[in-house]
Amino acid sequence: MNAPICLLTSRAAAHRTRVYLMHSCPIVCAGLGAMLAGQPGLDVSAPGQWPCSDEACVVIADYASALRAARDCGGAGTERARRLLVVTQHGKEGEVRLAVDSGVHGYLLQEADAGELVECVRLLGMGCRYLGAAASRSVANALGRPPLTRREADVLSILSRGHPDKLIARELGIGVGTVKTHMKQLMQKFEASTRTQVVLSAMEQGLLAGQLSPPA
Repeated sequence: MNAPICLLTSRAAAHRTRVYLMHSCPIVCAGLGAMLAGQPGLDVSAPGQWPCSDEACVVIADYASALRAARDCGGAGTERARRLLVVTQHGKEGEVRLAVDSGVHGYLLQEADAGELVECVRLLGMGCRYLGAAASRSVANALGRPPLTRREADVLSILSRGHPDKLIARELGIGVGTVKTHMKQLMQKFEASTRTQVVLSAMEQGLLAGQLSPPA
């Protein structure tokens, strides 16, 4: 999944790309600048404010800032000249999916090496999308699991607060038997034998609302 649609060729190095470092962590920002310094075709700087969405550039930012910028531009499906790259330590399936669905163009974990960072930036500058190897594995691991229905997600959310079936039923306005049916489906989808295992698996994958608040 980290293999992008475009192929990286010598033409990519000849293509000049403006790169803006907007990561909220000064140490990460400095490290990114050091890895990108001197790379042919990349004009790297750390401006005091975000470039406008119509400027052709690659912006490297933390998770929360990139998602906020993507949503301000209309989210996924809205094409802008500005390309957004998330560099973060958070690589759970739900976090990666949320970023991509919000309109982020690239996703790298902070463990990525300089070579992958440079390749990613060049490809984004050429109009491609890129998921780093680690982020791709996180998403790929869940591809075999059937997606949750909206009602199953509702049940899971309330279950994560430790509520019993009767309280879940009352809060959702459905019968206890219906709650039990949804619970059975959740246990099958997460390959869990207990309700606690369902919640733990969902948390590990970043699928609970509380786990999807924008991390750094």
